[in-house]
Amino acid sequence: MSGQKGLSRRQFLTWASAGLGSYVLYRWFRFPPRDANVRRPRRLGTTFSPLQCRYLGLDDVETFGAICSLGFDVVRLCSYWRDIEPWEGFYTFESLDPFLSLAQKRGLTVVLTVGMKAPRWPEFHFPPWVEVRYSPHDASRPLDRDVRLAERALRFVRKVVEHARTFSCVRYIQVENEPFSRVEVAGGRHLSPQFVAEEVALVRALAPGRKILLTTAINLWPLKRREDERAFRQTLALADAVGINVYTRVPLGPKFYLEPLPPYWRTLSRWRREIAASGKEPWIAESQAEPWEYGQLVATQKRVYPSSTPQRAVDLAVKLAQLGYGTVLLWGSEYWYWQKRHGYDGWWRAVRVLAHRGSS
Repeated sequence: MSGQKGLSRRQFLTWASAGLGSYVLYRWFRFPPRDANVRRPRRLGTTFSPLQCRYLGLDDVETFGAICSLGFDVVRLCSYWRDIEPWEGFYTFESLDPFLSLAQKRGLTVVLTVGMKAPRWPEFHFPPWVEVRYSPHDASRPLDRDVRLAERALRFVRKVVEHARTFSCVRYIQVENEPFSRVEVAGGRHLSPQFVAEEVALVRALAPGRKILLTTAINLWPLKRREDERAFRQTLALADAVGINVYTRVPLGPKFYLEPLPPYWRTLSRWRREIAASGKEPWIAESQAEPWEYGQLVATQKRVYPSSTPQRAVDLAVKLAQLGYGTVLLWGSEYWYWQKRHGYDGWWRAVRVLAHRGSS
C-alpha cells in the first residue's frame, strides 16, 4: 500500500488561487438581494418635456393630457430658461402653466426642475440673449465662474420658484440636473458645488414647504468610481430626495451596447441604503423606458430597438423597486405617445398595466 503525500506548495497555491478567484468572481457577479414580492414601485411617475414633443412633432398639451391618464402618481416637469425668459427681464410661463394646471387637476404630485441645466438634450437650455452675451460653452471651468451669468441664473430660479409655489401640486423642486456630473451630452460643461449650494439655499428660502430633489448617476463606461462617489456625496449632503438616473443599455458605436455589471447594481443598492439611513428619500429620477441608439436624438425609424423594449422597461422599473427605491420615474413618455399615434401601442399598454399593478 503506497502512502499519500500532502499537497505540494505548488498544488496548494494553485488550489488557493482557484478558490480565491472563485470567491472574487462570486462577489463580482453576485447581485444585491431584492424583494421579489414587489411588483410595482410604491410611487410610479415619469418626466414630461414639451421640448421633446417638438422634436417628435406632437401637440404638447394633448400629449401631456394623455400621459396623465396612464395612472401615474408623480410627474416631473421642466422649467426651461430658453422658454421662460426669452428676452432679458421678460418672463412668461405659458410654456409651463398648462401642465401645472392639468397636473393639479388630476391630483398628481409634481417635481419641477429649475436652474441652467434641465432634462433633455442639450441639457443647458440657454435663451439666445444669454448665448450671445455670455457664450456659456467653456467646459474648462464651472459656468458660474462668470459672475454675471450666475447672477442672472439665480434671478431666473427666483422667478420660477416664486411662480411655481402658487401651485399646491408642486411638492418637490429639483435644482439643476445631475449638477455634480460632467457629462458628454452637455459638452462637459458643469457647475461648481458652491453655486449649486447657493441655488438650493435660495429655493429653500423661497419655498420652505417644498422638498429639494437632486440627481446623479453611475457611469457605465468609462468607469468613474471616484467621480461617481463624490457626486453622490455632494448630492446627499444638499438634498431631501436623491434621484439616480439609470440606463441599462447604452450604445457604444453603431452595433454594440454597454450594460451594467453586478458591481453597478451593488453600488445602486448601497446608495439606496445610505440615502435611507440619512433620513432622505431614495428615488430613481430616470429609469430607461425609451430607446437610446447611436447617433440618434430620437429613435423613430423602427418600432423596436435593442436598447429598450416595453418589457425591458417594465422589468427594470420593477427591479429598481425591488432594490428598495420607493419612487421610480420612467423616462420616455413622449416617445410612447408618439409610437401610439403611429400605430404601435406596445409601450402604452405596458406602462398602463404597470401603473395599475399593486405595489406588493
